[in-house]
Amino acid sequence: MTKPVHVALFVAIPLIGCGRGAAVHPTADSAAVMAAYEQYRQAWLNGDTAAALGLISDSIRIYVSGLPDVVGKPAARKLFLDEMGGNDVQLLRLDHQDVITSGDHVIVVGRFDEIEMPKQAGKPPVRGIGRYMTIWRHEPGGWRILRYMLNDLPPENTAH
Repeated sequence: MTKPVHVALFVAIPLIGCGRGAAVHPTADSAAVMAAYEQYRQAWLNGDTAAALGLISDSIRIYVSGLPDVVGKPAARKLFLDEMGGNDVQLLRLDHQDVITSGDHVIVVGRFDEIEMPKQAGKPPVRGIGRYMTIWRHEPGGWRILRYMLNDLPPENTAH
């Protein structure tokens, strides 16, 4: 049985800002990223692969504990299609605990709680609880997820 990839794909690592320099409107940038985050979350809840892929950078790198690194949009497309093709996301709760703006980047750190229902008959729902970090970059057309890191917490460490 393959390990389900948790869709809280949304995730962050300290990054020195580049491009525009210091954020001129950090509150507006973080608000725009939060709106994009909600679009991304809804895409997973609705099984909308195209919408989810529209919110990631061509330069995406996804790091999920226990899985090989996912590098680039074609690899992410395969991951998303496999995940959405095999599971319906019943619950996806994101608790953004830290939002850091720096130039063309916004870093979001938090916790996730999700329940996926396998589409294969007879398989039980899978619950994932853990931490995530995403780095969003302002690109032509809007904010896109550039880096995503996700790790599950063992059951004894799942208290928020």
